[in-house]
Amino acid sequence: MSNKDVLKDFPSLENSLKAIKKLNKSEFPFYDKEKYPKKEDYINEVYSIIQKEFLISPPNLLLSTKCKDFNFNLFRVREYSTFTDIDMFSEYSYPPINLTKMGRCNFPEKPVFYCSNNPITSLFETIRDDDFKNKMYCISKWNVNNTEEILLFENYLRSELPPDNEFKIFKELLDEKIEETFKGELSQNKKKGLIKYLEFIDTKFIEDNDYSVSSSIAYKSLFPIHNMGTDILMYPSKQTMQKGVNMAINPNFVDNHMNANRFYIIKVNKREQNNVLFEISFINYGIVNNRKIMWSKIKDNDLTFENIIIEDFGQSFYKTITKK
Repeated sequence: MSNKDVLKDFPSLENSLKAIKKLNKSEFPFYDKEKYPKKEDYINEVYSIIQKEFLISPPNLLLSTKCKDFNFNLFRVREYSTFTDIDMFSEYSYPPINLTKMGRCNFPEKPVFYCSNNPITSLFETIRDDDFKNKMYCISKWNVNNTEEILLFENYLRSELPPDNEFKIFKELLDEKIEETFKGELSQNKKKGLIKYLEFIDTKFIEDNDYSVSSSIAYKSLFPIHNMGTDILMYPSKQTMQKGVNMAINPNFVDNHMNANRFYIIKVNKREQNNVLFEISFINYGIVNNRKIMWSKIKDNDLTFENIIIEDFGQSFYKTITKK
């Protein structure tokens, strides 16, 4: 099938707007494991509703880079009381299959690795509306290994984002990515229609409160039947009013291409009404040495702690913390 045959089914701007209007009035089924023993059956039902209006599945606009060039610090947060053994690396990674619950990017018993490039975003996502007083949390810092291997990533950052979202550039680059993907063969009208389609998918993904539809959308990207699935999926953080960005990472990529190297036990002392954390106490920290986590209590004038906290979190963040 030629490109022209494929592109003829792409929606015009007018058709996209009509499709979105209809889909916004449509009811999507709720995922129930008993009703859908095979999650693929549920996913297919969700996409049949979407494709009834749009005719095509949303294209995966994958981006690629070498692992060594994806040089973000990545942070996960877990409530300290839920640990069984804080010296085991596996405790800081994605949950075991039998303990995996429904999430924005995953179905039950199908874990993904959730994280953010910002430790505060990860903290928001963990605490949510819970009472954080009298609780401790562990922030683990991860990195992608420094190798030449190719990493594939995708983003749901194509709708309007706050000005201070550092990844809003992806929306600005969307036009260029579409041109590159379709080799300039998509008309301007159909390009605008496709952008509206992608914005609808992103909005549906982030506004889905029970995660049924959002997990279906993410599953298609992270666990496709072909071998061009995304390794890292980036999307706006709802808990930070989309100012921060979350990442959902395929567990196989984590096992083969990522490592945890530092750990921080903290307490959150205060949080403003607009969700800006402004007082955090660090209790102790752990550094990996010969495949073992070496824990240290923070002391006055602890230069090791000061150096690594600035390296991992940044100078501006270091000025806001307290030490216990």
